[in-house]
Amino acid sequence: MKIDHDVLLFATRLVEELGESAVRISRVRLVELTAANNLRAAAFWRDVMQTSERLLAERSPALAPPPTSPPVAPVMSAQPATL
Repeated sequence: MKIDHDVLLFATRLVEELGESAVRISRVRLVELTAANNLRAAAFWRDVMQTSERLLAERSPALAPPPTSPPVAPVMSAQPATL
């Protein structure tokens, strides 16, 4: 597997600064460059988008709160209420 350090650095910085928006922004840039027929730049942004997705997936379990048991519903009495 070839590691492109520029892609990794750029994606890491985007994820740090923008969080979940990093994937959306890189996808928009990819579409713009593909439409402009700039294939080399589009390939770079495709790699940035995929790396950002991977970084967010790796980061998400660490930020997720610990699993908790489902809330317990109050027990209703079978006896009718008296007034």
